[in-house]
Order: sequence, then structure tokens, then C-alpha cells
Amino acid sequence: MIKKLFFLYFICIAPSYAAVIRMDLKESIEHALKANAELKVQRIQERLADTNKDIIEGEFGAKIEGLFGVAPITKAEGNAIASTETKDAWGRMVIGNLRFTKPLFAWNRKDNYIEAATLGKAVKEGDTRLKENEIRYLVKEAYYGSLFTISLLEFISDGKKDLRKVLEEGKEKKKQKKKENYRLEIFLRQVDEKEAEVKKAYDLAHAGLSLRVGMSGLDEMKPKEDWLSAQSRSLKPMEYYLELSKDSRPEFKQLKDGIEAKQLLAKAEKKALLPILGIALNYDFADTNVRPSQPGPFAYDPYNREVLSFGIGLKIDFAWDLQKAKAAKYLVEASELEAKSIYAEQGIDVEVKKAYWEVQELEKRLAATSEAYKLSKKWLSGEMIAFSAGLGSGKDLVEAYEARAESVKNYYETIFKHHMAWASLSKVVGTEVESTLQ
Repeated sequence: MIKKLFFLYFICIAPSYAAVIRMDLKESIEHALKANAELKVQRIQERLADTNKDIIEGEFGAKIEGLFGVAPITKAEGNAIASTETKDAWGRMVIGNLRFTKPLFAWNRKDNYIEAATLGKAVKEGDTRLKENEIRYLVKEAYYGSLFTISLLEFISDGKKDLRKVLEEGKEKKKQKKKENYRLEIFLRQVDEKEAEVKKAYDLAHAGLSLRVGMSGLDEMKPKEDWLSAQSRSLKPMEYYLELSKDSRPEFKQLKDGIEAKQLLAKAEKKALLPILGIALNYDFADTNVRPSQPGPFAYDPYNREVLSFGIGLKIDFAWDLQKAKAAKYLVEASELEAKSIYAEQGIDVEVKKAYWEVQELEKRLAATSEAYKLSKKWLSGEMIAFSAGLGSGKDLVEAYEARAESVKNYYETIFKHHMAWASLSKVVGTEVESTLQ
């Protein structure tokens, strides 16, 4: 009885642990941008970059330093001129020092560091945008790849049904020789073998899609569509995408911000050679029970004292060679980024042009493969009718099916590549160029 209850509990509860979730492409991308693990790590990098400003605030903020201790000391009596120390008698000595300092003016070094840190965070935000563009592309690749394998499986499944139907009709009516039937049955086994291969690709594609989208636990993600279909899009002039990339590619702003940040750091390091104006408060005390206090403002007593001082002054820390070397390093890094910015502009233009030409090429190829797809369907239908009526041969039917399979594969593959050409265009431009996904 317990086993039966456990079994019922298991079949009722187990399905809740895993779910098949269907999403369209836009929903898949939105889910990935929220749940993708790589993107989460990148956003943490943004927050880490933002903490640099807090560190700078602390470096140029108020500081309190303190020291407190207790130590044994021998007994002594007398004054600064004459004294007697007794080494057999011991007591305690308490010492302490408390210092408060706050910079008032540092030649705007703090502002330079803060601005550089702000620009550094902007660079990290650009890295996040780059990662988002990459995630969008990878989700599209996995999504369309999944639909590609679904379409091939559907074709193979439907084709096998039609071939078996034709074979059975031929056997029942005895309109075909055994040799022709054997030829078709052997071909069906070969189709089974190909189906197993495509099924494996189908499973891998769906697992990859779930991973890219960022599904949790045992949940599985599948496309809403039942097969891969061509989509008509409006391609604007190339100049439009070139101009759009100037505003959308994060690399341009990253390089500009990086150059400015390096220059600000170099400026701040040069200012480190200048003195800092600040206020300071110092409290110093000592106390012992085995040595008498020395009275008078001009008598120095290291064992019994309490001194409080406050003032405004300059802090100087001259490290000429070190600061100059740091400033020079930042200026060289800024020059390197300036050189990269020229190369980046040229390289990004080439990327956009290449993606644009690929879209144009795939649109022409799609039209050609679509026509071949239709013609192969007519050829296969005619051979099936002929074979079923006893007028065709198994060889001709197999040849027509093979041609049909090749045209279907090329057709869906071209559709996939056409989708990915548009995905590449969005990626290299730096923003989504398809209106349905914006």
C-alpha cells in the first residue's frame, strides 16, 4: 500500500519539477537578457567599477588613526635633572595617540580621479552592451537552429509516411515487382538512419536553446513555431546602417571614454607632486603609577602627559620619478586607445558592409532555393503517383525523393542563413535592426 501511495505521489509531483516552455524569438531574447548567467556576471562587473568612486572618496576623506597600549615599567623618582630608578619595583604605563586629518585642497586631484572612475564604469557598461549583443545573436542562432532541425524532422517523418503508403498500395495491388519493392524498402531503412542523425541534432539544438535563454533547473524551452519559415524584411540603404553603427556600437564610446579617463589619471598623478592643504587634530597622552609627573609647560614628560593640538598645514610627499612615470604610463595608454579608435572605425565599417552584402546575397539565394523546393515537390508527387499505379520504377522514385530531400535541406538551410545574416547585421550595427524584435 505504501509503495502504491509513493508511486501515485511521484507521478503527480514529478511533472512539476520540469516544464516545457514555449516562447517566440522576442520573448526568448528578453528572457535571456534577464536570466543569462554570463550577462549577470558582466553586470556585477559594472557594480564593481562603481565602487572605485567610493574608494576615491575614502582616500581623500577624513582619517582617524589611533594607538593605545599598556606596558610594564620600573619605578623611578626625581626630575629631569636628578632621578633614582628602582629596578625591583614595577608598575604599569598607559600610552595613547589619536590623530584626525582631513584634506581641504588637493588641486582637484579627487575630482580627476572621480571623473576617471565614472568613465571607467561607462566602459564597463559598454562591455555589458557588447555582451547583450552577443547574447541576442547566440539566442537567434539557437532558436533558428532549433526550428531548422524541427523542419527537417517533419519532412523526413512525412516523407516516410508517403513512401510507406505508396509501397503498401503497390504490394496490395501487386503492380510492382519484388525487386522494385526491395529497392524502396532499402531506401526507407537509409531514411531511418538519416532520421536518427537529425533527431540527435534536434535534441542538441533544443538543449542549446534552453542554455542560451537561461532556463533554470529541468525546464526546457522550445520555439512557439512548428517549423522554420522565411520572413520578408525591408533592407534599407547601406549608408543608413553605417551611420547607425556610429551611434550604436559601444566600442566608439568606450574608446572615447577610455582616452579621457587615461588623460585624467595622468593629470591627477602630476598633481601628486603638489602639497595638500588640510586640517589636523592630534591628542597624545601617557600615564604611569610609578613615576611622578613633571609640572610646567616647558618640561617634557614622556610618562605623564596629555596634549591636544589642532591646526591647518601642508602635507608634502615628493616622489618625483614615481609620479612622472605613472603619468607617462597613462598618457601612453591614451595614445594607444587613440590609435585603436581610428582602426575601430575602419574595421566596423567593413563589418557592416560585409553583413549588408551577406543579407543581399542570401535574399537572392532564398529566391532560387524556393523555386527548386517547389519543382522538387512536383517531381516527387509525379513519381509517387506513377509508382503507385505500377508505371514507375523504384529507382526513379528514390532519385526523386533524394532530389526532394536535397532541395528541402538547401531551402531550410538558406532560410536559416538568411535569418542569421540579419542577426549578424544587428550585431555589427550594435542595435536591433529588425522592427519586430525592437
